[in-house]
Order: sequence, then C-alpha cells, then structure tokens
Amino acid sequence: MRFSAIILASRPASLRRCLESLAAAQPKEGFECLLVLNDDAQACAEVAESFTGRIAGLRLIRGAPASLGGARNAALRAAEGEWLCFLDDDVTVPPSYFSVLEEKSLRYPEACAIGGPNLTPAASPLFERCLGHLLGSWLGAGPMRRRCAAFDGDTWTDDRSLILCNLSFRRDALLREGLCFDEELVRNEENLLLEQLFSGGRRALHAPELRVYHERRATLAAFSRQCFLSGKGRAEMTLKRPSSLSAVHLAPQLLFLGLLGFFRQPWLCALLAAAYGAAAAFNAVFLALRHSEGAGALGWLLLTLPAAHLSYAAGFLAGLPSGLLRRLAAVSLDRAQSAPLHAD
Repeated sequence: MRFSAIILASRPASLRRCLESLAAAQPKEGFECLLVLNDDAQACAEVAESFTGRIAGLRLIRGAPASLGGARNAALRAAEGEWLCFLDDDVTVPPSYFSVLEEKSLRYPEACAIGGPNLTPAASPLFERCLGHLLGSWLGAGPMRRRCAAFDGDTWTDDRSLILCNLSFRRDALLREGLCFDEELVRNEENLLLEQLFSGGRRALHAPELRVYHERRATLAAFSRQCFLSGKGRAEMTLKRPSSLSAVHLAPQLLFLGLLGFFRQPWLCALLAAAYGAAAAFNAVFLALRHSEGAGALGWLLLTLPAAHLSYAAGFLAGLPSGLLRRLAAVSLDRAQSAPLHAD
C-alpha cells in the first residue's frame, strides 16, 4: 500500500465535496481512504457509503477518541500505507495531488513529512476570500503565511509552514521513533509531532505544487473561535515542549496585553493602538488591491486582522493555566503510581 488518505469526518456536505475530489485524484493502485467518524457520524457514514466502489479501500473507523489527536491515532494504527496523507474533510484535492506527492517522495527520500499550501477556492464568498488573503499575508500570519501563500519552490521547512489539512507523514519514520499524535492538545498536535521528528534529525518539505483547496470559516465568530483554539493549542504545546516557542508566537499576546493597558502607560497604549490601526489599514488596502477585490473587502480585511490576533492571544493566555493544571495532574499521578506500597 503506497498511500493512506486519512480524514476526520464531521461535516457531511463538505465531506461529499472532499470525497468527490479524492475519487478523481486517487491512484489506480496502492491506495486506501480511512474516514474517522466524529461529530454527525451517521450523516457522514451515509455520505461515505455513497462512494463505495468509487474510492479504493474506503474504510470507516467508528468509536475513536473524541480528541483530534486520539482520532488521528486510531486511523494511524489502522492505516497500511507507506505515506499517511492527512486531509481535512473541508478540503478538495486537484486530480494531480497524489502524482505530485509520489514525485516529491521519490525526489526527496530523506523527507519524513511533505506538505503544501491550503488555498482558498476561487468561488468562495467574499468574507472567506478575505480570510484567505489575510492568512497568506505577513501582518496576518507572519512566517505561518506560507501555509496559505506557499514558497516559490520546494523548501525544507519547520512546522510553521506546514498544516495538517494537507500534510503527509512517512509511516516508517513514525514507527521507528515510536511517535504518534498527542491526545491532550486541543490543537497543534501536528506541530508537536513534527518537533519530535526534527529533534531526531528528521526533515520536512514544503512543496508548493502539493496544494489543496480549503473552505474557510463562514462567519467571524467561527473564525475567531478557530484562532482562539489555535492559540490555546500553542500554549499547551509550549508547556510540553518549551523550545518550540518563538518570538512570533508571542507577538499577539504582547499586542493584547498592551491594548488592555497592561503596561500601565496610557500614552504607550495609545501609541500602540494607533500604530496597529495604521498597519491594519495599510494591510487591508494592499491586500484588496493585490487580489483585485472591491472596496467591500476593506471592511472585512480591517475587522478580521484584530479578530485573528486578539482571539489567538486570548486562547494562548487561557491555555497556559489549563495546560499547566493538566501537567501538574499528570505529574502527581505518575508520582502516586510510582510510590512504593507500605504494608500496615
């Protein structure tokens, strides 16, 4: 078995579009597709059943743990492919997807993971297109923008340029290191797994040709929640692996605390707010012009930038105490289990 496509299924309508694209892209041999049923399991199962015979090796995994890491580990244990191709149920892949992955895996045999950009579908509503523009910009996402904007060519990279909606792992690299996804993290489980691989001397590749088309969140509230959980996952990951934290991960928190008056200097808070507002306005105009969007995009581009940064910061700050309590509980449990028993 060459490729195992692994999808956590929770959105029936999106899942149908995803499977339609996989049916057109699947290799003629050496392919299987594993669907882990999560939320709305019955509706997703009915969608999957309609593709029986159209997608090779289509299998359903039921009763997996509720956590994202646990659900993916259930599929990881069941998969038989040399490459484990993780996709979200709200992505579609082009017909050339697996042929590109095949070519990259042969050209770069030292790669333990290969991923690429997740692009916004051209037919998306204006709000979703604006999210894609924002996530692919320097001010919006910093070095993580490569997840949406891509590099110019194949590039060895770290976890900041890779994302699990379009990421494949070499199965034997995980098995040799005895690695799997962390089942405690609310998000960022792939980032921690990549960091563990890198610490063992492994390398990961970003291939811009290996693209998927990813549906963005449809509302500002849903997008803000996504950013909040991303920040919370980063905080929880930091407590598990402090060396993974970089300055770019702290920038939204400094902005958040500054705007709340944490620095106790009103003039400094006012200066920070003015500078950020000016940068946001410039970024909105620049992105609208660059992507040939009309004036209607300016409002969304202005609004979604602070929503992304402040939601991420709030999530990070919320994740520190919850993650710390979980770590302390785990340490206490380990000590209790390893303590010697004394007879009365």
